[in-house]
Amino acid sequence: MRETSGPCTLSLIRWDNHRLMNLLRSILFLSCLMLTMAGCDPAYRYLFFPPERMEYTLEPDPDLLHLANDTSYSISRDSLSVVYDRKSFKVEVKYLPDFQLNNYEFPDDSRDGEFSANPFTYANWIEPQLGFTPNRFSVFKVSIYNYASAKLNYDPELSFLVSDRGDILAGYGREEKSSRNQSIEGYFRKRKGSSGVEDEIFERRMGIVRQTVLYLGRPIFQGDSREGIVVYDPLHESVERVKLVMNNFMTGYDENNEPSEFANLQFFFRRVPLNKEDFIPPSQVQDTLLAEQSAAAGATVAGSIQGRTFEMHQIRYRVEEEEGASVQQDWNAKPNALNSLATFLRDSLKVRPTNRITPIESPDLLNAKVAFFFCGPSKPLMADIEIQSLANLIRRGGFLFIDNSAFSSNYLYFDQMVAMLQAIGAKVDRTVRVMPVPNDHQIYKVWKRTDTPPRGMDDIENMPEKRNYLQGLFWRDQLVAVVSSKGYSMMWNEQDPENQDQYALGANVVAYALSTLKAQQ
Repeated sequence: MRETSGPCTLSLIRWDNHRLMNLLRSILFLSCLMLTMAGCDPAYRYLFFPPERMEYTLEPDPDLLHLANDTSYSISRDSLSVVYDRKSFKVEVKYLPDFQLNNYEFPDDSRDGEFSANPFTYANWIEPQLGFTPNRFSVFKVSIYNYASAKLNYDPELSFLVSDRGDILAGYGREEKSSRNQSIEGYFRKRKGSSGVEDEIFERRMGIVRQTVLYLGRPIFQGDSREGIVVYDPLHESVERVKLVMNNFMTGYDENNEPSEFANLQFFFRRVPLNKEDFIPPSQVQDTLLAEQSAAAGATVAGSIQGRTFEMHQIRYRVEEEEGASVQQDWNAKPNALNSLATFLRDSLKVRPTNRITPIESPDLLNAKVAFFFCGPSKPLMADIEIQSLANLIRRGGFLFIDNSAFSSNYLYFDQMVAMLQAIGAKVDRTVRVMPVPNDHQIYKVWKRTDTPPRGMDDIENMPEKRNYLQGLFWRDQLVAVVSSKGYSMMWNEQDPENQDQYALGANVVAYALSTLKAQQ
């Protein structure tokens, strides 16, 4: 029997067709959302895939610097820093955009959205109502180098930003208890919840702040330097020009050790689109080329000194005698350090070093191409004749490497070793300079490229007042001695495969001394 379709059957068919059409429309709509290709409505594409927001940064403003009419101001070679150079001291100021802070300064602490530990940005968190990540702060890097002034000092809380729309933004202090006004600790404490996770994030952020943010501390003595971050409130997006003012930058102290001489410094910047290539490391091709060039240069140096026989001397010096103290331990805290380095040199540079332990006043020290002064837990005693002996070593073409072999509170190692370096320099020549070794110096690339001082024991132990640079003695534009606070001799003492960069620096020092330094009269 043949079936016939009635009104109910036709209604069901129409309903199914309507549902099918809706389903097809939904599939088409979702396809347009998921696939950004030709054929989708541009309105939909803009709604769900908005154009990337333009990022901006601050760069030195040459026009305003010119109007300042002060030849002490200049722009750095990379065009990213404003430099104030008074010959006796130098101050460099550079703006750090969020892109650099997130990707290169604190990359591991900028990946967890609102729970990121980076204290200076919102990391990769996006403000839902804005659709982008706003600035949390305005962040600058300040570097101060004291070449010949007795004492310098700088209080970030006395500095401020002035914008072209009239904003005046005061500098943040570091911690609440020591800040006169606003502090970074207070900023985060107000925004912190009561959960254990938020307590942990707060402590991680403050740990970074304590390691990186400048504050009014001890004076910056001659031959020393200081570098760190200063923080202000974020700038309004309409700001085009800004001036960072350092009020009462301290350039002298009186007989009561109170600041008595001041200068007001001004650093001008302008707002420009961010060029990420200024911050992104070279491409893989450039990296490969650079590595090949570095390897070729290193091979040339290694070839020129291969098979070379020379003497490396570990200097034996006098120490303050303390009851119950071991004299051997005090001056030779890491007795295997030089032997371990010599083994590395034989395998890597194919040279033949002979290790000697030599009293500091001995004439045998003049035979050293490289002399190592490993500081133990007690203060070295240095008479004038002993300082003269180290100066004679340098004049004969030797290199002096001073390193911290035992972190101790018995004396201020770095300050006293830099003072000793200055005393040595005074006996070498009146034209010497004591200053931080630039990161592009040969000592970081003459054999194997390290670019900067490798991580030291001070980094591993998170020692206070650690310095990520080597303090150098320069004579006739050549580096002839360094003071290291890093504790590399402690790492040479350990046969750890992770210490290859630290051994490489030791090899660079030796290669530099053998291939560059000559006896001078």
